[in-house]
Amino acid sequence: MDEGKFNRLTLEQRAKIVWESGEFVDSVMYNQYCLMLYSVNRDFVELFLDLETHHIVWISLANEYDLAKYLQGVQIEV
Repeated sequence: MDEGKFNRLTLEQRAKIVWESGEFVDSVMYNQYCLMLYSVNRDFVELFLDLETHHIVWISLANEYDLAKYLQGVQIEV
């Protein structure tokens, strides 16, 4: 997915892509937000839900820093 094109979409258009093509991966709590990670066409998309208003406030493609939040509790033994 082209990050520039994705970022130029409205919040509603991004949400539609996530709802129609996304697969839920994980979520973490951060202050008053629930951050939800979705897999969309081989990319990861992060959605911020405000827990007080129950509104989506941000949707963006996830980078390495974003993904690290979801891996903190994961332990892999070789």
